[in-house]
Parts: sequence; structure tokens; C-alpha cells
Amino acid sequence: MSEEKFDVIVIGGGLAGLSAAYRLAKAEKEVLVIEKGPHCGSKNVSGGRLYTYALDALMGDEWKGKAPLEREITREMLMLMTDDEAMTIDTSVHAQHGQSYSVLRNHFDRWLADQCEELGAMVIGDSTVTDLIRRDGKVCGVVVGEEELEADLIIDAEGVNPLVAERSGVIAPIKLENIAVAAKYVIRLDEKVIRDRFGLEGDEGAAMLGMGSANKGIFGGLFLYTNKDSISIGLVQDSKTWKEHGEHLPTAIEDLKEHPVIGKYLEGGEVVEYTAHLIPEGGFDSFSEFCGDGILVAGDAAGLCMNRGFTVRGMDYAIMSGIAAAETAISALEEGIFTKDFLKSYESRLQKTVLEDFKTLRKGHGYMAGSNKLFTTYPKMAIDVMHSLYNVDGAPAEPVMTLLRRNLKGINLTGIAKDLLKGVRSL
Repeated sequence: MSEEKFDVIVIGGGLAGLSAAYRLAKAEKEVLVIEKGPHCGSKNVSGGRLYTYALDALMGDEWKGKAPLEREITREMLMLMTDDEAMTIDTSVHAQHGQSYSVLRNHFDRWLADQCEELGAMVIGDSTVTDLIRRDGKVCGVVVGEEELEADLIIDAEGVNPLVAERSGVIAPIKLENIAVAAKYVIRLDEKVIRDRFGLEGDEGAAMLGMGSANKGIFGGLFLYTNKDSISIGLVQDSKTWKEHGEHLPTAIEDLKEHPVIGKYLEGGEVVEYTAHLIPEGGFDSFSEFCGDGILVAGDAAGLCMNRGFTVRGMDYAIMSGIAAAETAISALEEGIFTKDFLKSYESRLQKTVLEDFKTLRKGHGYMAGSNKLFTTYPKMAIDVMHSLYNVDGAPAEPVMTLLRRNLKGINLTGIAKDLLKGVRSL
């Protein structure tokens, strides 16, 4: 057993773990972050959008002008796709100045780790926690290789595949139907090319989410974010339905890059990174435990990620859960109490900043997983209608209602109306 004992050991150097470490170090607690990658951010993958309210909550104004953010998102794009066409709903959001930015985790997480170390936290890379140490039923340390490290409290932020917490029985094993799989490319392009193709100025950025043929008509969708001199683009697919349909994700993302509409944004670019990642998307009803005796679970390890179709959120929830975990840890250290009952205050803190969203939108995941029309019928229907509206071939003009009836012939409008109403209520 190591002679050194920490106040808190954090498993995982992602946004949840580093946010907890930052707050703990700020409170002058002895905290150790153990990251399995060479450095924080080297193995962390996200689509690439961070909502800044979470940074404000974590650091106040200290991040402004310092954090390695890519582009401020000022253009929102929602795309419905068929095999060779697309319809885009395009919105300018200049009025929401500073609300979100694109980020590259290799840069951002490394920077946040540096901030933690400047405050006195210890961050070590290339180290993997393989087990938890228990004494009298309480978690009191971790095993790293042949070394045992003790702490009053452990914060498990090891990510979407929390093997340590699962194997130790702290949380229930994650189910296939609650997991999505994502593949992502980072494609380098000249800054001016990015601005011209997306109609941007300066450091403005664009975010695009899409559904339809991109994901082979299966629950999931594409994401695209503009960085300073690159584009992050990828696919997210529901693991259960993807497996049932026998599709091949690498093939699907290659097809996406060659799509006639998407390809125009990527033309001439150089692939500089390819990654894949699991995403917890089961929502409120998939949550397991958030704490045990001597341990708290945060970020993706706790399942705190949400896909609403038009937005995907995870990084902000990770930061907010890290803050809540740190506040709970500080309270426990001050009282010298680390029982599960005492640590339940962590869930109360999460309720105020994170869990209320998941409770409100608890039916969203089930709706999208069970409505294949979202990814087949509706994109084609929308594009067909737009074709009719803008078609001018010399034939006599027709009222819009006549055009709509022709395009929607044979389609159960009552069923569609019910499905869309269910979606509005769920999402």
C-alpha cells in the first residue's frame, strides 16, 4: 500500500474528471487524476460542441480569451437527406452570442488539465485503473498496475464504458439498447475555404445535424462542426438497431463523405484524424447508481449524454456533473463522512443542474428509436414536396394544396400527424 493518501482520486481525465479536479484543487484539496491516455484529451472523443454556460459555472470568466476554443457557433443547420439530395433548415443565431463553440478535445482537455495542475492537482497519464480497493465495504482507493493508491473518496469519470465501476458492482452493466456508436473524421481545410463554404466571417462557426440516408434509414444521424482549419464530421448510430440491420459503420461514413451535398463541404480536404466512440443515449430510464460508499460516478460513466435529434449534448453535462461531484466531495471531506447515504447529496446537486433535463425528455430516446419514419419517410417526403413547390416546367400552375396532395398520395396522414405529435411531446 502506498504511504501517500489523497483526499480524492479521479479516474479519467475527460471533462467530468477534470472539472471535478479543478474545483477540488481550487478548494485546496489533494486530488489525483489518473488518465489512461498519454495525456488528457488524447483518447477523448466528442462531436465537438461545447456550451459555455458550463464553463462559466466551472471557472467564471477565467476561461475567456484563454481556453483553446475553435469557432463560435453562429449558424445552425438541420439536414434531411436522401441518397443524392438534401433539404436544409438553416438558422443564424448571432443573437445568442457566445453560447457555444466547436472544440477539439485533444487541445481543450489538455489545456484544462494544465489549469488543474496550476492549482495543485496531480495529473498522471499512461496509467490505467484496474480495480477499486475496499475496506469494510467502503471504496478507499484504486489499483494501478501493481500499485495501490488510497483516498478518502473516489470519483469515477472513466467514460462511457466504466469497467472499473461495473466490475466492482458500483453500477449495473450498461445495456446495448442504451448505447450509440459513433465514427468521426477530422478533415483539414484552409480557414478561408471553410468560411466561404459555410458563409462565415472571422471566427464564426457552423453546426449541422442531419438524418435520413446518411444513417441508412436507421436511428441515428450525422454531425458536422467547423473548426478553425478543419471540419469534424461523423455518424452516430443506435447500437441495437445497427446490429439488427447488419450495417457496417465504416462503410456508412465513407458513403457520407461522398454524398453529393456533404461532399461539397469536404472537397479538397485532408483527413488528419479518424476516431470511434461509444455514447450513452438511454436517458433517464437507463441511469444506474450515481454513488456508493466512498465513490461518486460522473459524466459519461453515469450516462449523462442526450441526443434530441436537433442537438446533442454531453460535454456540458460532464462539466456540470464534475462540479456537483467536487462540491459533494468537499462537503464529505469537511464532515469526514463518506457513506452512500451522505453522498446521496450528489444526486440532489445533479437534479438542480442536469437531471431535470433528462426527466423532462425521458421519452425522447424511445421515440426516436421506435420511429423509423424519421430516418426514411419524412426526409424523402420533405424533399419531394420542395421539388414540387419550386418546379416550373411550363405546365399550368397548381395550388399548393393540390401539390401537397399529389406528393402525399398513399401516405397515412393521420399516422404521420400522430407520430409527429408524439415527437413534439417527447423531444
